[in-house]
Amino acid sequence: MSKLTRRDRQLPPFAVEYLTDHSSARRAVHAFHAWLKRSGRPIRQLEEREVASSISMLLSISSTTMRRLQRRRALHYFEWLRARDLLQFDPRCLWPRATIELPAEIVLFMKALEPTRKRATVRGYRTALRLLSVWLSSQKVSFELVERSHVSAWLQWLHGREHSAGHRVHVIQCARAFFRWLEEHPDYRGRPADELFRPGDLPKLPQFLPRPVPADLDRILQKRFRKSRSVATLGLLLMRRTGLRVGELGALPLHCVHLDHKGNAFLKVPLGKLDNERLVPLDRRTLRVINKLRVVGTTGLRGKKRTLLLETKAGKPIRYDQFRVALARACKGLVFAEPMTTHRLRHTYATSLLAGGVSLPALMKLLGHRDYRMTLRYAAITIETVALEHGDALEKIEARYELASKSRAPAESTTTLGDVARHLLAQVQDAGLETHRARTLVRRLNRLSTAIQRLLRECAAASRRSD
Repeated sequence: MSKLTRRDRQLPPFAVEYLTDHSSARRAVHAFHAWLKRSGRPIRQLEEREVASSISMLLSISSTTMRRLQRRRALHYFEWLRARDLLQFDPRCLWPRATIELPAEIVLFMKALEPTRKRATVRGYRTALRLLSVWLSSQKVSFELVERSHVSAWLQWLHGREHSAGHRVHVIQCARAFFRWLEEHPDYRGRPADELFRPGDLPKLPQFLPRPVPADLDRILQKRFRKSRSVATLGLLLMRRTGLRVGELGALPLHCVHLDHKGNAFLKVPLGKLDNERLVPLDRRTLRVINKLRVVGTTGLRGKKRTLLLETKAGKPIRYDQFRVALARACKGLVFAEPMTTHRLRHTYATSLLAGGVSLPALMKLLGHRDYRMTLRYAAITIETVALEHGDALEKIEARYELASKSRAPAESTTTLGDVARHLLAQVQDAGLETHRARTLVRRLNRLSTAIQRLLRECAAASRRSD
């Protein structure tokens, strides 16, 4: 039993009882009751979305570790309140944690996926199905009793959690795959997956423009990267000049440079997001960056699994947070229209090559994509390229019109009539017809051509007099 403060004793009796055994949750409990007092809502009438807003107050803490800790403590307190009938909804729906026990059906489904899916893919399925399991548990509905109305309500619940469209598409597809797996079991008596889930359930994914760094800021960033002696900062420069993903960057082996029979250098990128290796050509500047990394990141560690990016002191691979901090330090004093992230370096690499004339198939190989649509998403034509090509086209059109107007002379303006007359007479003669009518028409065309030339000369003379 912990010692309670005077501030603790001002809380409701049930909160005081909880803090007696869980003093470490003091900050989370006080934050929740402060919000509850300001809202004026009775605790038994609270809804899920209202309690979710109180948790968002805890997320204002700058430290990621403290944010997670306080959220975990707050959710434990909510579960304690639910056990005492003080909350009318299942607090597990606020944040389905990894500690929540999954139903036996989902556990078997996960085991069925493990032989053919990557570990990260299986984790993604588990996270998505946890959202479905927790919601169905709160509604006291088993998998065999799920109807289309339940799925519609669950989709509304997902939308209310303000997840991104891409995340909701992933969750819905995982749930549909789970129910299709259930259909294969003879003991399953529930609805078919295609009756529960419809194509229209998937939200439309937003189509974002590429986010390359502007050319002037790109030059400044690369210059700052080169001057640094930090392993993380030099890694960012390597990412910018090779288009690596941040996960591939951290996994680069020490001996990652390969030479062909002509002496050309290539960076061998290990298995990454799409489980494929690739070779990226290296120029002299990029080779110097890799050699500098070998010198700066040298430690006493050796071995086959030695990575290129190691901390100089600790001898451990660089974490993503360190790349993010190094990028923020390098961007200090620079103004970006959009938030600067490490992945924008990959966007910049792709768009710069595309603007330089690299073909789409070659860019697919360099980026490690399997589908050209992925390459188009990362390396679509930028608005700067469109504006440049549009301006060039307008200049060419204007020059063409000016050239046409200067080359047009009164004597040449009626040559078309003469060509028509000659062509008509030749056609009649070749056909063996009587040329009398044709010659009459030719004389009329000649008279018309003479009249047009006379009028054009008068117009030109009048124009010179007015000048």
